[in-house]
Amino acid sequence: MDESLPRFAIEPETVIGEIVRSVDSSCATIDITALLEEVFCYRSQRRTLAEVLHTDAELLTSGRPEGPRTVERLIRALQAKGATGLVLPRCGKCGRQRPLTALADGRRICRSCANRRQVQANPCGICGSIDYAGRDRDGTPRCRAHPPGGDIDPAVELAGRLAGPTGLPIETAVAAIRAVARNRGGQLRLLWAFEDHPDLLSGGGAKGPPKIGALARALIDRGATGVQVPRCPLCDRAAELRLLHQGQRCCGRCWLARHREVCADCERLLPVGGRTFDGKPVCVGCRQADPFNRRCCDGCGQLRVVKARIGDGRALCSTCHDIPRARCATCGELGPCRFVTSEAPRCLSCCAKQRKEAICVGCGNWRRVNNRTATGEPLCGNCGKKPKPCDGCGKVYRVSARTTDGRALCQTCWAKHPAARQPCAACGSVERLYHHGLCAACAAPRSLHRALAGPDGQLRPELEGVYTALLRLPPHASLRWSNRRPTHRALLQALAAGTGPITHESLDPLAPAQIVDHLRALLVAGEALPERDEQLARLERWVTRTVARVPNATERRLLTHYTAWQPLRRLRRVRPGRHITVGQGDSVRMEIRNTVRLLEWLHGGGISLAEATQDHIDTWLSQGSTQRHWVRAFLLWTSRSGHSRPLTAPAHGSELSFNVIAQDHRWALVRRLATDHQLAAPDRAAGLLVLLLAQPPSRITRLTTDHVLDTGEHVRLRLGREPVLVPAPLDDLLRELVTRRRGRSTIPPSREPTWLFHGIYPGRPMDPSSLSRRLRAIGVQPRQARNASLMDVASELPAYVFSRLLGYCQQTADNWNTEASGFGPDYAADLTRR
Repeated sequence: MDESLPRFAIEPETVIGEIVRSVDSSCATIDITALLEEVFCYRSQRRTLAEVLHTDAELLTSGRPEGPRTVERLIRALQAKGATGLVLPRCGKCGRQRPLTALADGRRICRSCANRRQVQANPCGICGSIDYAGRDRDGTPRCRAHPPGGDIDPAVELAGRLAGPTGLPIETAVAAIRAVARNRGGQLRLLWAFEDHPDLLSGGGAKGPPKIGALARALIDRGATGVQVPRCPLCDRAAELRLLHQGQRCCGRCWLARHREVCADCERLLPVGGRTFDGKPVCVGCRQADPFNRRCCDGCGQLRVVKARIGDGRALCSTCHDIPRARCATCGELGPCRFVTSEAPRCLSCCAKQRKEAICVGCGNWRRVNNRTATGEPLCGNCGKKPKPCDGCGKVYRVSARTTDGRALCQTCWAKHPAARQPCAACGSVERLYHHGLCAACAAPRSLHRALAGPDGQLRPELEGVYTALLRLPPHASLRWSNRRPTHRALLQALAAGTGPITHESLDPLAPAQIVDHLRALLVAGEALPERDEQLARLERWVTRTVARVPNATERRLLTHYTAWQPLRRLRRVRPGRHITVGQGDSVRMEIRNTVRLLEWLHGGGISLAEATQDHIDTWLSQGSTQRHWVRAFLLWTSRSGHSRPLTAPAHGSELSFNVIAQDHRWALVRRLATDHQLAAPDRAAGLLVLLLAQPPSRITRLTTDHVLDTGEHVRLRLGREPVLVPAPLDDLLRELVTRRRGRSTIPPSREPTWLFHGIYPGRPMDPSSLSRRLRAIGVQPRQARNASLMDVASELPAYVFSRLLGYCQQTADNWNTEASGFGPDYAADLTRR
């Protein structure tokens, strides 16, 4: 802000308050600042009043009829609040204390004296009487005995001219004329305009008075034909034609475009958006950027340009102004709309689409015109808002905010500036406000309620659990769901538009799947939904889609029966509280996928499953990889059930000792994970659990803090029935994972397991496939590394100890023990028995 300006221009409210209290001590208890904002809506009025009182403070007590009328309005408002030492100004003609609404010879006069003065100054041009009634077409004054236009009724006369071309009865045309022009003088001006230009309603409306457009719309509403609403002759746009340019009327936009002046700030030839305190013209952008033209927003408390005023007189900036909600006449969506009072409200998205498109001179792309250069060339939104040097760090960024003294700051510097922290209008906490003068914690409930509410603004009872669960998030995370991210908000609006309770089944069809899974996890962690095995549910949906590919209806029912009673039934037997692993689901997918391919291959050859022979099966198996052997279980089941001939396939062999890494490479990986502190602690701990304790990613991700037993001196990890002693530095990494309680999205549910490896969703551990990708990124192949570790452990420990320490079943431990021994003793014993 320019410090060279006088104080009454910078702080008009303070200056007026000081002057009033100095001349009248009874005003000491009156909140003059609030009174000024209530009586004078515009700050320019308060600046003018402050300048006048600064020059002559006696206008408040002398009763002289001088100065602007704002002095009188201020005195009346102060007297209503209890001021006793102020004197209302008297009329400069009659000396009475009345509202002084007119000005004569530099002094203010009342309305009666102004009327008397006007009558005396306009004698009738025919008889000389001073009974003034108006002026005729030539501008000559007329008295009541000789009124302008004579004794005719101008509305009836004009209706007679319009009745024929418009096809309306004279009575209807008279009603339309009188609805537009209520007094005789206005009706006469319309009549005279039609006498001069008869084509005003057929395309020449720009040559008539401003009310031609209103008259045309009134006639059309009453059924007139052949009537055209006047359009701007310069831009051919339907708008109010209230301004004159070169003898014809035009819209305000075209008038401004043709009445440009050089801006005193940016020195560009642009339409005048305002003037400085000393009368120099400035453009709209410079006027809004100048802190001199800003005031304190009643919503957020920051110094900004006033965007709107609400019913109680509060001035709000563009951020705090709540745009009225209505149903858009273009897209039909219910939301914030412009032109709510008109017949065609338009939402913000449709308003943006209405902007003209052109080739941006900055980037050369075809974009919507958001700005223009000094010469009027189009610019898109990105090119129109050029980055500027930040007054805080000096780097060139886009301006995020400005301080009270007008310094432009980038987003990072503004976040650190003390001016960015304001007291919340609801709770009073001093922090960065979100919107409407509220902090994030106070804005989140209102924003979330608006996102979940229906067209009537009410929340369905079935959504109470969703509302409560999302409110348990941190405030900014809740606002991301309700306001900041369109995909999240669209999902909430889809729930609000639905019917019935919110269940897992009602969430399954919604999209996008990743965001739906995130919301499902939030609702489960917030106890709005019961817990469900998501791996099993995802597998069941996949099986339904895949089985539908089978072309033969009988075989499709057969495969559906098999999957329900064989692989899926086994998975559903998982103990309560435990979920199936990713590997178990992948095994079922491999089996069903290859079975569907077999049935499709048979159908392509014109062979049904009941007609297929072992030769057909062997031919299909020989044409592909060994993964086709996964059809063995299905073929054996159909053979036993009588749905096919006796068919079989080779058993899927295990790779065990063939899919391992070398021991020297394994120990090199162990040394790297033990010493490389640049790697993330979860990656190092998971890699060491694979390389040292032979744990697969599906088990690692299910570890919680209850599995870690820390005595202070040693750390033991419960993987099987007996805890295993953890070597260094894995023990320190596990302690770090126990103490680190954070994730990408956390809420405090009452039953959330304290996972060692957090997932991206609240209440859930890391996905095993995600952990496998992270391990591969640091050079650890989970399958090969685990097999090498199992071979090493099985060669050193008995199978019984091996199973109790590492959590493997006895059969698996025996298999690995046999694999590690190389079949040597068994082969020698078999030879001795022959």
